[in-house]
Amino acid sequence: MVCLALLCPVNRAYGQRVTTIHGNDFGKYNQIFLDDSLWFFHPGDFAAGKQAVITTAGWDTLRNTTFGKTNAPRHWWGMGWFGIWVKADTGLVNRKLFISINHDGASEIFMDGKPMGGYGKVGHSAQQMEAIRAPRELIPLWFADTRPHLLTIRYSNFFGVYPDFLGFQLSIGDFVNRAEKIRTSKQLFDYLPMFAAAQMILGLLHFLFFLFYPRQKLNAYYALFVLLVGINGIEVYQFYLTPYPSVQYLADFTTSACRVLIMWSAVLLLYVLNYRRVPGWRMMALTGITLFYLTEYILKFWVFKVEYGDDYFWIAYFICMADGLWSAAQVIKRGQKDAWLIGIGVSTIILVYVFAWSDMFHIWPYQRNSLRLFVMGAGSLVLPLCLSLYLALDFARTNQNLTVKLQEIANLSARALAQEAEKRELITTEARRLEQIVQLRTAELKEQADKLLELDAVKSRFFTNITHEFKTPLTLIMNPAKELLYTPNGNTYKNLKLIINNAERLLQLINQLLDLSKVESGMMEVNLAAVNLVALVKQHTLSYESLALQKGITLHFTADRDALWILADRDKMDKVVLNILSNALKFTNEGKVEIVLRQNAEAPNSAFTLTVRDTGKGIPATKLPYIFTRFYQVDPSNTRSAEGTGIGLALTKELVELMGGQIWAESSEGLYTQIRIDMPYQATEAIAVQAAETLPDMAFTPAVDAGEVLVADESGPLILLIEDHYELREFIRQSLAGRYRLITAADGEEGITLGLQHIPNLVITDLMMPKVSGYEVSETLKKDEKTSHIPVIILTAKADLDSRVQGIETGADAYLAKPFDQRELLAHIENLINVREQLRLHYSNHDIWLKDTIALPSIEQAFIARIRQAVESHMNEEGYSADQLAADMGLSRTQLHRKLKGLIGHAPGELIRIVRLQYAYDLLERRVATVSEVAYMVGFGSPASFSASFSRHFGFAPSKVVEA
Repeated sequence: MVCLALLCPVNRAYGQRVTTIHGNDFGKYNQIFLDDSLWFFHPGDFAAGKQAVITTAGWDTLRNTTFGKTNAPRHWWGMGWFGIWVKADTGLVNRKLFISINHDGASEIFMDGKPMGGYGKVGHSAQQMEAIRAPRELIPLWFADTRPHLLTIRYSNFFGVYPDFLGFQLSIGDFVNRAEKIRTSKQLFDYLPMFAAAQMILGLLHFLFFLFYPRQKLNAYYALFVLLVGINGIEVYQFYLTPYPSVQYLADFTTSACRVLIMWSAVLLLYVLNYRRVPGWRMMALTGITLFYLTEYILKFWVFKVEYGDDYFWIAYFICMADGLWSAAQVIKRGQKDAWLIGIGVSTIILVYVFAWSDMFHIWPYQRNSLRLFVMGAGSLVLPLCLSLYLALDFARTNQNLTVKLQEIANLSARALAQEAEKRELITTEARRLEQIVQLRTAELKEQADKLLELDAVKSRFFTNITHEFKTPLTLIMNPAKELLYTPNGNTYKNLKLIINNAERLLQLINQLLDLSKVESGMMEVNLAAVNLVALVKQHTLSYESLALQKGITLHFTADRDALWILADRDKMDKVVLNILSNALKFTNEGKVEIVLRQNAEAPNSAFTLTVRDTGKGIPATKLPYIFTRFYQVDPSNTRSAEGTGIGLALTKELVELMGGQIWAESSEGLYTQIRIDMPYQATEAIAVQAAETLPDMAFTPAVDAGEVLVADESGPLILLIEDHYELREFIRQSLAGRYRLITAADGEEGITLGLQHIPNLVITDLMMPKVSGYEVSETLKKDEKTSHIPVIILTAKADLDSRVQGIETGADAYLAKPFDQRELLAHIENLINVREQLRLHYSNHDIWLKDTIALPSIEQAFIARIRQAVESHMNEEGYSADQLAADMGLSRTQLHRKLKGLIGHAPGELIRIVRLQYAYDLLERRVATVSEVAYMVGFGSPASFSASFSRHFGFAPSKVVEA
């Protein structure tokens, strides 16, 4: 009977169709796919997913598990059970196999009713489930026999990120071979962020060349092209390795859009290289093709969300790039030096697209996909490198020609001086008459020189600030990218997010500079379209809601009407509103920001007035007239309260005036600042748009800021990190958290307070911070005897010699320029802590009180002298303790303990005992008194306890000193 009972499940299995797994079917992919095998399907859930499923009796049959919306199983509503009977041939018994499942939903996998694993969180609705992709994850599997086994999957997918892939794809194969191929593939994938970072750095470098040499517009087009290639590389990496289906979908759209924009920017770059003025029909054709495909991808991904067939983009790509290659050939034909480099680069990029990116000839099999992407990433660097080399050589030739011209000018000047010497005698007779003219011209020249000096100072501050603005995000791009290269299994998603955020921040700065340059050169055009101005201002006000809540200020918007439809340039209006709102919130730490939009009844024609008023720190009356001047900053010091480059308000003024408006500023220092924009408009009829989000009636409630928490492990060194940039502060914290204990501060004033309170082992501080700069932090801590022994590292983008000298003069032990390498920072920390430890060990011997302390810094000598004086003045007091010593020194017991341990390696109580015993040794050696008398003279309660302590400290009894 027992045997019959055991055979029942087997007989039920044989009653169903069984899929046999053969080892020789694994093939070159080391796996077989079961999505088109015979499956059984049960819609919905039963027993809340907790009942063991051991039969598929009564279930529907299914022949394809990779279904979409159009071919979903009957009664599928987002959740169900899928089952398949499988058995292994004799060659696979007790062999390590794997199960791999690829889906955009969530799964739980069972074998004969026993759980094996799964991905995501299965739920009965979109709110209850969590979708996770895991196509490269392997679940180990063993078959102990050749009997049929029931493999069941509890599966849900309510999101449908890809409408044609709601189901899943299941495969079984050899674990060892497949795991090795996945590891090799992952190594190749990890090169993609490195390629992207290199491309972004090249783009930024050439954009800076464009800023310094504006006539070389080719640098600007080149920078745009390379930045697009870099962004595409990051998104390709995301598409293949992200665990989140929605992120993969966004990356899919971004790469599709990027390939169109890369084609557009590359061909435009070649046009600019060939033509002084790009033919209008070529520009229109190229832009038309670009807009056509961008519109198609937007409709495909975000409107209809359907899979189209072949869109024949490769044909458009080939035609446009061939035309660009023809432009490069024309340049080579004209004999322009080194133009062949561009031809090589364009030819290479075409070949990379044809044979790697689109794989038009299908030469890359499935198992070589990672190698294809590696070739695509590496090949994308060829054209940027060729263009960089071409531009560098062209720049060198330009400099050489400039040197020749300067030499010619010098020769002409020499001849002019000779002629001037001949005329000097004639000029002498007219010296009195010309004296007044010379004085007048001298005054004019002095005034002009003063203006030039002032302009030079403004530009110097601008380049210093723009360097700081660029180097901080560069640090946060380069270091996470290096972490991805050297530690591929680390926090990949977090580091990629950090790279993308800071790359977008750099792009925003670059776009501002490009806009300012376009306005200056007269290339900025006004493109009118119907815009609901009330909705636009509301939308941007809402975007700053979280920042207002974080800072604890009230943000309020009012308008005298519900909608105002006008003809305006939407992009320029966006930039104007965002700039003035950003400035208002940036310089307001308490109070409120009010935004008011109303009709200007005083204007002769239709006009509106937009007013933004804040209760921030205000602007001094002497500096108010200059706030719209390019590169000007009200506070250019190292302790300014907010970052910036000094171009935001200048760009705003240019855009407002370009659209026919005017802008004014009013301010009272310490009370308020108000920006007012008056602009005429042409009314238009409303168009149908999606309803915009509106502001709530109530004021925003400030969020509570969570305080810093010390790491619990007390065994490691304590480091104080002072950095006002949140992302950089968090990145350094993440880099140091596993090795050291950390406390952090967001500005120099808070950092000084924490340093005096906790007496850390080392301080890392930024230079340019609100309230107190890094120089002042270093100087303050080094001059205070509680913290004078602590090593200080200054991080800054100001890497010039004068800044370094100033940092060293304040007492800083190391000066690290941004963008810094994470390993260099860790090496500096380790070295300074080790040096301090060696000094501490050197001065921790028992004879310190009998030797000269001249080797120590003067402030430490004075501190030790005060300690010695305090102890010796209470030498005969038995109850004199560490608490009393701390009070005499004006410190807390904790501060005194950390100071002495860090300086000489002794705790306060131990130090008092050592001083007493050393003093006793001196008395006994000079025969001043007996052993018993000396014991009471140095504060011991009895001669016996004194003798015991003396013997433990010196290794011999006090009587030996008397007998010697």
